Amino acid sequence: MPLNVFGALTALLTSGVLLAVVVPVVAEGLATRPPFPPTSSVNPLTTLGLAYQEISFPAADGLTLRGWLIPAESADAPAIVYAHGAGQDQRSGLSLVPPLHQAGYTVLLFSYRGHGYSDSDGRGITYGFRESEDIDCAVRFLRQTRRIPRVGVIGYSIGASSVLLSAARNPDIQAVVAVAPFASAWEVWMANRPSFLPHFILDWVRRVVEWHKDISLAAMDLTQLIAHIAPRPLLLVHGNCDERIPLSQVEQLFAAAGQPKSFWLIGGETHGSIRSHGLEANMERVIRFLDEAFQLDSAQG
Repeated sequence: MPLNVFGALTALLTSGVLLAVVVPVVAEGLATRPPFPPTSSVNPLTTLGLAYQEISFPAADGLTLRGWLIPAESADAPAIVYAHGAGQDQRSGLSLVPPLHQAGYTVLLFSYRGHGYSDSDGRGITYGFRESEDIDCAVRFLRQTRRIPRVGVIGYSIGASSVLLSAARNPDIQAVVAVAPFASAWEVWMANRPSFLPHFILDWVRRVVEWHKDISLAAMDLTQLIAHIAPRPLLLVHGNCDERIPLSQVEQLFAAAGQPKSFWLIGGETHGSIRSHGLEANMERVIRFLDEAFQLDSAQG
C-alpha cells in the first residue's frame, strides 16, 4: 500500500475515533454544564436578610468544596444539608432557607465539585457517584468540625439520588427527603432518549461518558441500596407530570425501602416545578416530617 494512502487512511481512522470519543464527551458536558459561579452580591444576607458564614471543607479526593452555612439561633439545633440538581449550584437552595431557619434548623447550602465556587476535577456531573461522596463530606464537616449532632438531608433530582446513595452508607444522616429521585441513571437515559437516536449510539455515548468520568451507571442501582437507610425516616416526593423521571422509578424505590418511609405524589407538578413550586409549597409538611424524624431519633437514642 502506498505510504500516502496508508497515511490518509490512518488520519481518517484517527479522526473518526477522536470524533467518536470527543463528541459524546462534549455533548454530555454541555447538556449537564453548571451555571456560572455566583457573584458576591448573591448570598443569604443580600437575598434573604439572614446572617451566614462562608465555609469550605475537603472532598474525599482532596478538592475543596465551598458553600454557605446559615446557623440556627440554638447551638444544638439539627442541621439540614441541601443537595442541588444538575445544572445548578448552592444558590438554588436559597428559597428553602427561610422556612427551615424559622423552624429552628441550621442550613448548609454547598456546591458539588465543578459547581459554584467549589474546585473542579474536570469530569462534570457524575449522576450521583461523586456527588454523594461530596454529601458525605458535607455531613462530616457538620458533625466533626461544627459538632452538630443531628443532620438531615434534602435533595432534588440528581441531588435526590445522591442523598439516597449517601444515606445508604452513612449512618450520620438521620433523616432523608428525596425530591424527584431516579432509581437508575441508565434507565433515565433510556427514558429520555430522542426517538431518532438508535439504542446502540446511546449505549456508545454511555460507555464513553463512563470512561471519561470513571463511573459505572449500572452500578448505581438504588433499588439495591435504599433499604440500608432504614430505620432512619425517609420521604420520597414526586410530581405526577414529571416528564424526565418516570413515576415507576420512584415507585420501585419506595417498594425497596425499609420503614419508616413516606411517599408524596403531588398532582400537576413536572420535573422542574416539583422543585420550584411543589417542594416550596409543601415546606410546612416537610418540616413536620423532619421534626418527627429527629424526635424519633432522640427517642431511639
